[in-house]
Parts: sequence; C-alpha cells; structure tokens
Amino acid sequence: MQVPYEIRYRRGVHLPALDLWIDARAGRDLAVVSHAHGDHIARHRRSICTEATRRVMALRTGSRRRRRAATAEPPGVGLAFGEEVEHRDAVLSLHPAGHVLGSSQVLVSHRGVRLVYSGDIKLRAAHTAEPLEHIECDVLIVEATFGRPQFRFPPTDAVVRAISDFCLDSVAAGVTPVLFAYSLGKGQEVLSHLAGAGLPVVLCGSLFTVTEIYRAMGVRLPSAQPCGGTLPPGAVVICPPHLRGRSWVERISPRRTAYISGWAVERGACLRHGCDAAFALSDHADFDELLRYVERSRAQQVYTLFGFAEDLAHQLRRRGVRAEALAASRQLELGLG
Repeated sequence: MQVPYEIRYRRGVHLPALDLWIDARAGRDLAVVSHAHGDHIARHRRSICTEATRRVMALRTGSRRRRRAATAEPPGVGLAFGEEVEHRDAVLSLHPAGHVLGSSQVLVSHRGVRLVYSGDIKLRAAHTAEPLEHIECDVLIVEATFGRPQFRFPPTDAVVRAISDFCLDSVAAGVTPVLFAYSLGKGQEVLSHLAGAGLPVVLCGSLFTVTEIYRAMGVRLPSAQPCGGTLPPGAVVICPPHLRGRSWVERISPRRTAYISGWAVERGACLRHGCDAAFALSDHADFDELLRYVERSRAQQVYTLFGFAEDLAHQLRRRGVRAEALAASRQLELGLG
C-alpha cells in the first residue's frame, strides 16, 4: 500500500495534505493535542482535545486568570471521545489512550484511509485514566518510549504493594516517605493506590492543582492536602521529581525517598535518581504492550516516534510488519515514564 499523504515530524506530527498538526511543540493556528504533558503542548490559537486535557493545558500554558479557572469552570468545551469533527475533507475523532485522564489517540479518516496517531498509550488498567480503545487502521504512528525488549514491567499489583509497604514501613520507623511521581497522571495514580494504606497524604506543587482537576472531572481519589506548614503525623509526601533537592523537601527529616517511573526497571535506578528506592509503576506501554497494540491495529504501515523509535521499528520488521522510524528520539531526554 502507498501512504496517500506525506507525514512529517517537525517539532510535532504534520500532515501536509491537511495542514494538520498533532502534538506540535510550537504555537499553531490549529493543533490536535493528545494529552497535556509538557512535551506535547504549546500555546495554540485553537486546539482539538478532550476536556480534561484542555483544563490541564490551560493550567500549564494559559494566563493567570485561565489557570485559576482551570479547576472550577463547568465541563463541556473539549471534544468527547468518539465525537467527530470535520477538517477540510477529513474527519477527526479522539479515542481513549489509557495514559492519563483524557489522553487520546487521534483517528484521521481521509480519502478512504484511516490514520491513527497513538500519543502516549498504556494497555494495562489504571485507576485514574480511561481504558485504551483499540482502533483498526491503515497507517499507524506509534510512540516508542519503551520500545526495547528489556523494558518489560512487573505486575502492577506487586509494584503497588511494594510502594504501600515502603510507606508503611517508613512511617512505622518514624521516617517520612517522600514519593517522586509526575504531577499529571502518575501522582494521581499513586494517590489512588495509597487509599488502602490509611495514611495522610500531602501533595506538592502543581500535583495538588492537577489532582483537583481530576476530582472536578469526576475521578474519585483519597483526600490529600497541599504542602506548606507542618506535616501531619505519619504523612506520605508525593512530589513531582523536579522538586527533588528543593529546600522544602530537604527540610523533611528524617525521610526516605522513592522514584516511581517505568525507568525504574533499569539497573542502578536508585543511584541514578538519588533515591532510597525505585518502583517501576508506569503510565506508558512496555515493550510487549507496544507489540500487542501494533498487532491489534492491523496497520499496513507503521511509523515509530520518540523513545527507542529505531529499535521498535527494527523489532516490528523482524515480525513482518512494515515499519520505520519517523524521527529521532526526544522523549528520553525529558525522562517521562
């Protein structure tokens, strides 16, 4: 099959035949945004995205007034999953990606061809994200963050139990557990899994505000309080990783720290991230999930993007899939996982 239109990557996926940008990193007149992690957003004049993504994006790129309104305004502006919009002679729709709340795959139907851009995906069930919907298509652009065979995650139940034990053991020893997890997605997922531990939780920085957006969108989460002042007895602190080493965290003493990311499956993760423990809880698909996702798409042409794009394309070709890397890795530099 011949791909009917050119696909480019120039700080965002671009379909020239439609002049359509997806996850552009520079401001555009119109862009589709799969989710609101920092490596997928910019200040666009008009965006197509879900309501949850729109709210977090307003928090991260909007004016002070829009940031204040992000947690309070009523829903209804973003695109619903499965809702179709026309763009030139194409039809676009968004479908759950399983990555974080509101994260989307993008389906473009154009001149009889179905093209899917995956965005970041996860096939395993999550407490705080809509389950991924498998879509059959002709052309698939798939993100390859963990696109090497060594990235196979342990069972989620075992990882969650280990995180809970880490917190309970620390509190029993009179030490404050500090968990480093990203403010969008991972932090809320960790919070949800701590419900059974019965410990008070303190959320730092933007993680607390994004969690309030989750609550406003109907996600049920255990109670938590924002950082500041004296910690309640026996508290667990959850912080975005970039706050590691900041004075507020350094003043927590005694403390034990843990890094929570899919990158924790790598040997030496504790030393590399300067933590006492590391747990491989990820909101991305691991290698086996990526293979299963591509297989179920039944795509005739696959383009891999970010992370280990060349490696995943190679592994797919070994399995008889027509695949090639669309662009060089960028996501590894950001360390999301």
